Amino acid sequence: MRQYLLTSLGGCLFFICSWFCLWVIAFYFVGDPALAILLFPFALRLGITLHTAARYWLIIYIAEWGLIVLLAKVLHDLPWWPILIASGLSWPLLWCLRRYYYGDQWRQLLVMAVSIIATAMINVVVVIGLNPIGLISVSPAAMIVLISITGGLMLVPTCYLLWSFLFSRSWIPLTVALISRPLELRYRDLCLYALLFITNIFLQINLPDELSRFAPFCLAIPIIVFAFRHGWQGALLGTLLNSIALIAARSDVNNMEITDLLLSLSAQSLTGILLGLGIQRQRDLNRKLSAELGKNHVLSRQLIKTEESVRRDVARELHDEIGQNITAIRMQASILKRVETTPVTQQCASTIEQLSLNVYDTAKGLLSRLRPKTLDDLGLAKAVEQVVCDLKLEDKGIDVAMAWGHSQQQLCDTTSVTLYRICQEALNNIAKYSHATEVIIELNIDQKIRLQIEDNGIGFKAEDAFKGFGLRGIRERVEVLGGQCSIISNHYDESQHNALPKQATGTILVIVLPLA
Repeated sequence: MRQYLLTSLGGCLFFICSWFCLWVIAFYFVGDPALAILLFPFALRLGITLHTAARYWLIIYIAEWGLIVLLAKVLHDLPWWPILIASGLSWPLLWCLRRYYYGDQWRQLLVMAVSIIATAMINVVVVIGLNPIGLISVSPAAMIVLISITGGLMLVPTCYLLWSFLFSRSWIPLTVALISRPLELRYRDLCLYALLFITNIFLQINLPDELSRFAPFCLAIPIIVFAFRHGWQGALLGTLLNSIALIAARSDVNNMEITDLLLSLSAQSLTGILLGLGIQRQRDLNRKLSAELGKNHVLSRQLIKTEESVRRDVARELHDEIGQNITAIRMQASILKRVETTPVTQQCASTIEQLSLNVYDTAKGLLSRLRPKTLDDLGLAKAVEQVVCDLKLEDKGIDVAMAWGHSQQQLCDTTSVTLYRICQEALNNIAKYSHATEVIIELNIDQKIRLQIEDNGIGFKAEDAFKGFGLRGIRERVEVLGGQCSIISNHYDESQHNALPKQATGTILVIVLPLA
């Protein structure tokens, strides 16, 4: 109970001060005390009650009613009792809408829009119905609706932002660790926003009379910039700054100009919020898409890891089983040679032994393609060197230079196998088609893994880059892991007169992979 009383007292004082200050600003702007109450103070009460527990509403309404009565005593021409009734009738409306004020931003913004429009309707019906003479001489009903909606669009979303910032975010506790946290100030953004704000005030004040009507259009620039940078919250902040510039620049205006300014404020508030919502929606979708792509990359890595694990296990089992069986067949053939000395038996035993060796060699080659044993035993660098030896590139006059500027412990199994397969496919293509004499393989690891394979061969046409299954498989595997694959090839064709010079030929394969 004590905490409730203290909270109620502090909130009441804050509400009274804010309400009165906003009424002074609104009165300075519209020049009518009753319309000034409907502009900013009513919108403040609407925004606070939407974001406050219902047990504090009575304090808020009593404070507002007291301020209205006090203003009526000071200003004798203030029609206080229609405004008081309009304030009281908003209580059941907000009580009903408060039950639906939960969920995501879109739902809450929709409830705010409904509450602003419904409050404007209540204001115009009550004030015009109980005060037929009207508050001003020009379109009283339209003016009350415009004022109520303008104030609601400016202050109700602002109350939401303050409530979200204060009560819906995780605050870091005040500990000694905060001393070591650097304070980040975006100086460029602050300078840009201050420059836009000062420029707007300058344009509102110093433009010639014949161009003064075009000055409000300049207010769209900071709204667009803020919306692009910070979504609808930034657009709302830009709208508030523009409103300050308009109110400060237009102190002595007639009723028609007040209507124009109110329409300008409403239009820019609504446009800024909708523009910011669209931009924020697009960013949310991009963020969700990036998250889903990240999940897909992780899943793809897991699938490749599982595939290679199965390959390794199958290769190990086949190696052990085939090796034992081949050894047993050769032993039986040797025994048959010693036991039976007839020429036919000797020839059959030799054939069996030779066929078993052929099966062993074929199985060994298949097992190496299924899972390179040297990659598990010696690492990536030695495994690629073994590929160079198996392809007999030196015998074909191809000099291979390797630069392994990395620590192999940084590479996971999936990445190592992928890099090995890429090197294997590239070297195989070079040996078959490139007619190259030099090959350079470079692997560097910094923030990302970068593999470059370069040769000085005849190259190939750009449209034929991914027609084959080998290069296409390399690109698909790299893209599955979230990397990038690019090929630069200068084709040399002796049958064409406009062919490239010989020194300009060659192919460069560049693979960029993220660190797992």
